[in-house]
Amino acid sequence: MNCVPEQENTEAGLHLRQHYEAQNLGLLTGIWRQRRMIAGLAIGGLVAALIVCALLPNRYTSEAMIQVDLGRPTTVQAGQPGQTAAASLDAGAIVESEARVIRSRAVARRVVTDLRLQDDPDFAPKPGLLSHLRNAILALRDDEPAADAAAIEVERIAAAISQNLSVTNDARAYLITVAYTAPDPARAARLANAFVEAYQRNRLEMGIAEAERASAWLESRIGATRRELEQAETAIERYRQEANFVESGTASNLPQQELRDAQLQLVAAGQTRQAAEARLTRAREVLAAGGVPSAQDLTGAPVIQRMLENVETAKREVAGLMLTGPRHPRLLQAQVAVQDAEQRLRQELDRAIGNLESEVRTATAEEAALTSRVEALKGAVIGAMGQEAKLRSLQANAAAIRDRLKLLSDGHAQALALAGMKSSSAQVVMRAQPVPAPSGPKRPLIVALSTAGAAGFGVALSILLARRDTGFRSSHEIAGETGVRCLSMIPQITTGSDPAAVRMFDEAVRMVGATLGWPHAQVSPQVLLVTSCVPHEGKSLLCMALAKLLAGRGRRTLVIDATGTQPARPGKDVRSLEAAVAGQQAEILDDLAVRPVAILRAGTGTEWADHLLGERFETFLALARDRFDVVLIEAPPAMLVLDVLPLARLSDAAVLAVRWGRTPRRTVAATLQRLRDLSIRVRGIVLTQVDLDQHRHERFADQCSHFAAYRPFYEAGSARPRLGPGQEAAPAARSAALRGPEERPRGESPEIRPQASV
Repeated sequence: MNCVPEQENTEAGLHLRQHYEAQNLGLLTGIWRQRRMIAGLAIGGLVAALIVCALLPNRYTSEAMIQVDLGRPTTVQAGQPGQTAAASLDAGAIVESEARVIRSRAVARRVVTDLRLQDDPDFAPKPGLLSHLRNAILALRDDEPAADAAAIEVERIAAAISQNLSVTNDARAYLITVAYTAPDPARAARLANAFVEAYQRNRLEMGIAEAERASAWLESRIGATRRELEQAETAIERYRQEANFVESGTASNLPQQELRDAQLQLVAAGQTRQAAEARLTRAREVLAAGGVPSAQDLTGAPVIQRMLENVETAKREVAGLMLTGPRHPRLLQAQVAVQDAEQRLRQELDRAIGNLESEVRTATAEEAALTSRVEALKGAVIGAMGQEAKLRSLQANAAAIRDRLKLLSDGHAQALALAGMKSSSAQVVMRAQPVPAPSGPKRPLIVALSTAGAAGFGVALSILLARRDTGFRSSHEIAGETGVRCLSMIPQITTGSDPAAVRMFDEAVRMVGATLGWPHAQVSPQVLLVTSCVPHEGKSLLCMALAKLLAGRGRRTLVIDATGTQPARPGKDVRSLEAAVAGQQAEILDDLAVRPVAILRAGTGTEWADHLLGERFETFLALARDRFDVVLIEAPPAMLVLDVLPLARLSDAAVLAVRWGRTPRRTVAATLQRLRDLSIRVRGIVLTQVDLDQHRHERFADQCSHFAAYRPFYEAGSARPRLGPGQEAAPAARSAALRGPEERPRGESPEIRPQASV
């Protein structure tokens, strides 16, 4: 039987090359798969664009050009010293500001008022029901003035004409282009010129008003500045009288000259003191070392020099008399002379050091006296300078006020000149003229964008559909992701299929039989269970095709439809499963065994499911094994009904039918896991209803891809089909007979004919 112990799932990963091919080519394959939809959307977009282009009226655009004059002087708004009359602004910013003024709603309202567009029927359509209703509501409100309706109408027309206005400017030039688009070229030129004229009048009025305001402001500032100047001059004169100070008129005065002379004398006294202190310090250092100071450091230098010579002469005489003996009278006299000369020399040196100390004291006293004098002179000079600085500060304030008064007077004269000029800062260099050639709509662009947009939408939609397409499309995907081999891929067949398609279908069914081992393999299953994940997977068609394949090979086949999808109507080829199990089983099976293919179909509802769990059904199936070569059991969907378990326990093998490109992969994985949990071994998976027209554009190289690539082979082989004894070559009848209960209309009973053997 088909019951095995629970075993682990052997997950097989995709090959690295297949993985990257799927990542790189999957998106393009999904787009190519929906090429007809993309082409249809593109054609629809093209047709819609052509219709729209035919309905759109022509539009005409007229242009006028304005040049902004940035060389005109601007009004001075401040009276600070050093302020210039020309404004330092970016030229591009000024031109852009003027362009924004032209685009403003105020200029549009002026155009509406100047041209009286509210009375033009092209701009003021006849009021409809909503307009009458709005006017009635406004009439009921007391707080709404009567002129609101006219103002609202002007505002509406201004908004409407602003939509067709285009104002552009170049950042590298001072030109502004004013363009207006309208269905009539004359109207376009008239409105473009009206915008230019309204802008110029607005600028002229604003300039005159600004100049008048600036002139009035400058007059008030001039009067206030004159009063400030009078007060400053009065303060200068009053300070001169109070301080009794008279300007010298020269670069320096007497106190400053005396201060400079005293500072020079102080510097000289300081140098004298420092020199005396240096001589005294050197003389003391020499005496302390036992030497004699130099003549430059001593005051009595000639006397000391003679004394030094006398000491040296006496010492030489003593040295010469040393040979006479230490007690020689002349030697003793010479020694006494040396001592006397040295004593006089020390006395003279002491007197010279005293003189040096006296010079140092004298120089110090003189420097102190000069320092006191310099400090006194500094105080006098600082007082005089303070008075002069205050006076000069008052004079500088008066001069600044005088300069400001002059600047304000010049600005006032300029404002008066600007107010009298009555000219604008922009001039029209080219007026708008009617253009006979239409400027729009851009019909080729509309057609191109519409077609490209529709095609792009189709591509995006195909990508979304490709991402939603989670079904299996090749036998390699099944083996790689589920670990279960794919027995065969069954092409889709209909009543209108040609003989080549029928032959390819038969060849795919034969592949299923070959992989199961029919008819000569010793391990081929006698009782085969065919189930699916969900309904409408094509298992009925698979069972009938296998039955006809076996019948064509002379194998007696019993097909048990246990799905219960439609009521069983007993007939020539179809019997009721409930009646067969509950009645005389042997007699019924003997009666059915005379046919190549016998069909037993369970009724609808849940009552028939009890027969599958009882011993009578097991006995019935055992008797069917003796009378039929193969028993095919079509089981209900495994994810919806648990009846697949008792049927699988009585079967030799189980096959799972999966619809090509439709059944989600996670559903297939969940079904296989559920069958493993129920200890049901699946012999393999059969991909059903493969669309060869779509599959030939896939990137796989499998069974159905070769069917599509070598279709002429089957067309040539199907021209003269090889038929067995009593077989018919009727593709349409065969296709109708192969349809199972899920595909066949209610009440239709298939005609059982043996399948052609290839």
